Amino acid sequence: MSGMKQDTVTPTEGEEWAAAARVALEREGHRSGGARDTVIELLAAAGGCLEAEDVAEQLRSQGQRVGTASVYRALALLSELGLLERVAVGSSAARYELVLADGGHHHHIVCDDCGETVPFSDGRLESAVHGLAAPAGFEIRAHEVTLHGSCPGCRG
Repeated sequence: MSGMKQDTVTPTEGEEWAAAARVALEREGHRSGGARDTVIELLAAAGGCLEAEDVAEQLRSQGQRVGTASVYRALALLSELGLLERVAVGSSAARYELVLADGGHHHHIVCDDCGETVPFSDGRLESAVHGLAAPAGFEIRAHEVTLHGSCPGCRG
C-alpha cells in the first residue's frame, strides 16, 4: 500500500455513508451483497482516500475473496452515483474518497516521493476559486486542487 494518510471520517459518518450507498444502489436497481457490499464496508471503515489496488489488497487480507475487476466495477458505480469522488493525485493511481452528506470539501497535498496524501480545507482558497471564475462568467460546480512537494519525512 502507498504511504498515504487517510482522511478523518468519524465512524458515524462512515456508517451514514454506507447506509446512503446501499439506499442509492437499491434505488438504482442494483442487488445487494457480494463484492460491492464488502467494498462499501471497507471504504466506510477506512474513510476513503484509497486506491483500487489498496481496497482489493485490504479485502484479501481480511479473508474476502474478491477480484480486482470487481473492486474497480464497484468503485466506478459508486463514483457514477455520486457516492465517491475519484481524486487524481499525480503520478500514482487515482484514489477514491467518500462523498459525505454534509458536502464537506477539501483538497490535497501530496508527497511526490512517498505518496503521503494530506487533506486540507481553506476558505480563502474557495473564495479565490469562485472569485476567479466570476469575471469569466462561469459558475463553478466542482474543482479540485492538489499541491505537490516533499513531506517532512522525505526531506529529512
